[in-house]
Amino acid sequence: MVDRDSFEDPGHKLKACEENLRRYHQLALAGRLVGATMHEVNNRLEALTNLIFLARTLIQDHQRATEYLGEADLQVRGLGDITSRSLGFIRLDTEAKEIDLVELASSALKLHQQQIAKKRINVQTRNPEAALASVKRGEMFQVLTNLLLNAIDALPHSGSLHLRVAVHREDVVIVVADNGAGIPAALRETLFDSFKSHKPNGNGLGLWVVREIVGGHGGSIRYKSSEAQGKSGTVFRISLPIQKAA
Repeated sequence: MVDRDSFEDPGHKLKACEENLRRYHQLALAGRLVGATMHEVNNRLEALTNLIFLARTLIQDHQRATEYLGEADLQVRGLGDITSRSLGFIRLDTEAKEIDLVELASSALKLHQQQIAKKRINVQTRNPEAALASVKRGEMFQVLTNLLLNAIDALPHSGSLHLRVAVHREDVVIVVADNGAGIPAALRETLFDSFKSHKPNGNGLGLWVVREIVGGHGGSIRYKSSEAQGKSGTVFRISLPIQKAA
């Protein structure tokens, strides 16, 4: 009996394998974000419980009770914002749409506020009011999350993280930079290769996925890194075409 798999296109098999790797990495990355997201959700739920209790005890003081309920409403809206950011990460868009990359970068940054606050990282942003490009939102959110988490991991306590979006004539540029220890020279030539990682718990798929997604959008990614004392750090620069759809 002839094995039907032997007649399958090897290119098709490779494509399916790469897609499975990308999905695996997205799930692994989502797992890293669950703890931070649940911590933020739990904090807001505790605040809601306290505010509702106070509003009930002050039922005769309508003004104070209304103030507490107003604050409770803000907490509920905050929970909605958290879930929207999380859903934005796992969303699978089949087609590219015109997205504001400034808003997307800000949303990705908010998702990592717990890690940033824990290390007292100094965040600096420099963005225009808007930067529109035709992208798949979920995929580009994954790219930003990868680069931001790498920068946060690389940074020392009280380090600096820069996130910048700029609009040029034909493209939008996103820059993520840190003043961490820098990428070891031995890893730079294979930095975007799959299954290459210098992290103890890394799967070596993060930057490979980033390059695949950016390339799939017709864009490019470059980086510079230094281990020089006093001048160490890494800069990633993504360029995405404004008009060309992914």
